[in-house]
Amino acid sequence: MPKIKNICVIIPAYNEEKYLRNCINVIYKYLTKLIGNNFEILIIENGSTDNTADIAKELEVEYSNVKSFFLHSALYGEAYRYGVLHTKCDMVTVYPVDLAFSLNFIGRAYRLLEKYPVILGVRFHKKSKVDRPLIRILISKIHTTLVNLLFSTHYNDVNCLKAYRTDIAKKLIKYTTSQDPFIEVELVYLLERTAIKFYEIPVNHTEKEIARHPLYIVLSILKNFISLFTYKFKRVNKR
Repeated sequence: MPKIKNICVIIPAYNEEKYLRNCINVIYKYLTKLIGNNFEILIIENGSTDNTADIAKELEVEYSNVKSFFLHSALYGEAYRYGVLHTKCDMVTVYPVDLAFSLNFIGRAYRLLEKYPVILGVRFHKKSKVDRPLIRILISKIHTTLVNLLFSTHYNDVNCLKAYRTDIAKKLIKYTTSQDPFIEVELVYLLERTAIKFYEIPVNHTEKEIARHPLYIVLSILKNFISLFTYKFKRVNKR
């Protein structure tokens, strides 16, 4: 496969005025050290009600490699899809604003994408270091298990970091429809269905406290389960 010459990091940002500037500063320094000036950071601001949009505009002026886009609705899946479709770099990955995942995933994926078209991060690996509330770990493991059972897949972590050769990402993303984080499940399902090669690598994840209210987490779990079974039902009916 051709050598990866440049990298795109997509940052979906909804009400992230407290963390966005630090996030961009840290990732910008990391990428500069990794690949010089051959990168871009795409901030996809999606319907924020705080000052996130203004900060994104300021960062675009401060950094030549930063571009900001503005969507009207708070839809993670739409932000993910928009970013992938608008990059022209050879490699693309999506990172959370809180930088809870170790940045060295980008460097490792950058090197491995010359052998594999898709790199998947795994938190449940013996070499991974995970510092999260137990309830969050259990939710992630149960979710991955359900996805594997419902879709006959064999992934170790469906909701972790992913890096793609951009042509592959664009090929997969055009078949997604989810406008929320369920897009992550759609992508791994499509990856399996298209028999595209992938490689899993350990990722460190630090989440010192539960960032959401317990009720929000419970409702999110229920919504995700409904999405899983609905998606499964649609796939069965299409056969």
